[in-house]
Amino acid sequence: MQAYAHNTALRSHLDNQVSFITEFTHKTYDALRRLSEINLRLAQQLLEDSVDTGRAMLNCTDPFQAGAAAMRQAEPVARHLRSYQEELLRVLTGTQSEFVRTAESRMPEAGRSALAVADEFARNAAEASEAFMTRH
Repeated sequence: MQAYAHNTALRSHLDNQVSFITEFTHKTYDALRRLSEINLRLAQQLLEDSVDTGRAMLNCTDPFQAGAAAMRQAEPVARHLRSYQEELLRVLTGTQSEFVRTAESRMPEAGRSALAVADEFARNAAEASEAFMTRH
């Protein structure tokens, strides 16, 4: 811990890494929120469609009408599933784009800070080696 407090390059690098991970975490939570919303919307639509189908079938007077009523309800279900797939694809591709954009914007600084840490450690090692050699 003490090395962290006195090594500004290491502190800067770790702060950059924490910031990078935090940004990815926020983007992940946002994507999960959007996925939850579309999942809930689909579940609600399918439940409503099921209720409508049940009502239509209960109002039928013979079995052939019930089959036809059930088949008529297949179209709204297919439409909802198609809409869900489109929205799911938008969320996933949007999230992927955000991840790529974040990584591209953060990687140069991460590389610079990692190089600074390596330089700092190399300089400290050289100084320690020189000090050891002068004492012995």
